[in-house]
Amino acid sequence: MQSKYSNIEKYYFELIEKLGPHASQILKELLNSIKYKNYLSIIILSATLFDVIKHENSEVIKNLSGIEINTVFSSRDAMWLRQRRNQIIHHEGATDGLLGSKSDINTLSLDANRSIKILSHLLYFFLK
Repeated sequence: MQSKYSNIEKYYFELIEKLGPHASQILKELLNSIKYKNYLSIIILSATLFDVIKHENSEVIKNLSGIEINTVFSSRDAMWLRQRRNQIIHHEGATDGLLGSKSDINTLSLDANRSIKILSHLLYFFLK
């Protein structure tokens, strides 16, 4: 997790210049969640940031074509990220990582890492 945190942190100031104010604040909160290994928060904030970037009228969105927006924000990974967040915040039954077992922390850690990887791909796409 630390290496992903370092990469996002490395490009933080460049990202803040391109993101809108809503996304920028969520990114700050996400970095703190990563730093302190708050796995549920990482998953929730990653998915939220993904959606805010799509809907906030920022520089990054203005520079994309409709096809690019659709491709990036409708990918299989984007769908997994939204679904995982929704499983956590809209409790409708048992979900992996929240079952009360000893392996929950491992599941949440893996899902948090996957969330960061998905979000990192999106953020780096904007930087190129």
